[in-house]
Amino acid sequence: MDSEQKFIEESRYEIDDWFYSQLEAYDRDHQTLMIAQFLTVINYLPIETKWYQEVAGVIKGTEPLFFAIEFLKESDELTVLIDLNEIEVDEYLDFISNQKSIKSYNDAYRKNGNANQESSGV
Repeated sequence: MDSEQKFIEESRYEIDDWFYSQLEAYDRDHQTLMIAQFLTVINYLPIETKWYQEVAGVIKGTEPLFFAIEFLKESDELTVLIDLNEIEVDEYLDFISNQKSIKSYNDAYRKNGNANQESSGV
């Protein structure tokens, strides 16, 4: 019987104290969803030596919560989550236009033939 081998790709990251203090402003459910959404794309985010980057996400609901996560991802280093900010819908749309949203990275990943990735409410 042939079966496809499945594995979970490990995501290693570090949370900066400032990010953690910003995260505390949200309830546990929102905290979990923000981190979970970021982790769905952590391995596909570009490496940028010595420069922070941003990626935006949204928690859908009756009142959507749009947010941006600042992070540092360097070659052979842990990805560091630096800052977390709530943003307006217009800013979120700019992230989508610039293909810098969690949704954009997930869409690009799926488009490249990797449709088995789970979505975390994106």
